[in-house]
Amino acid sequence: MMHRNHPKRSIIALVSLLLAPIFSASPASAAQYRCDNIPQVSLSSSNDSMLDYVCTAADRTFEFLGRYQMKPQRPIQVDIIEHQINSGGYKAFGSYDRQSERVRIMSLPSVLNSNQSPQMYKMAFDEEHYIGAIAHELAHAVFHQNAVDVEEKWNNTAHEYIAHATQLGVLAAPKREQIISSEETGPWESGDEISVTYMAFNPTGFAVKSYLHLTQLSDPQPFITLLLNHKWLYISVP
Repeated sequence: MMHRNHPKRSIIALVSLLLAPIFSASPASAAQYRCDNIPQVSLSSSNDSMLDYVCTAADRTFEFLGRYQMKPQRPIQVDIIEHQINSGGYKAFGSYDRQSERVRIMSLPSVLNSNQSPQMYKMAFDEEHYIGAIAHELAHAVFHQNAVDVEEKWNNTAHEYIAHATQLGVLAAPKREQIISSEETGPWESGDEISVTYMAFNPTGFAVKSYLHLTQLSDPQPFITLLLNHKWLYISVP
């Protein structure tokens, strides 16, 4: 279990003598929290037990995406919820809403209690996967804030490529290598078509191929620019 006194976390408490209380829209009883040294992220939660995970995920996410010149452009609101999310007809642990620019993520206990054996990338869901799940949604937010003409060029394939690559990228190296080894696949190659259809059939393979492709590019910025300007349903790998 992670320690709750995470060095990157600060709490805006309701009883603070220095700051006025900041209330969240959801849920009504939630308080607002922040992470030390990560001013871009605000957390709404009915208690502080998930703060360490959110702060750790934000720290790792921004470090990973910063390698590709993608940084938060505006504040990101994270809401901790206690129920599964209906996202396009399937149940999800988290989501990012581009209209409100808010991340919603289930609390770790609610994920673990959502069914008898929740999984992520064909592995038992645990604390490290929870950090990865938060990072996935934060990556959507950062990508959205850096995309060009997002209202016209919103593209799930480009979003999911970055989100899954980030999710693997923030995991502890042993767990990431275990996922990569188990999938027995390589990176996307020139001429491949990256699509959410492939992701729907094999999300683990999609994540592995995207992570390996991104991290093995000798000069990733032209491909990042392609993603940020992309408007089609699939991506043809140069």
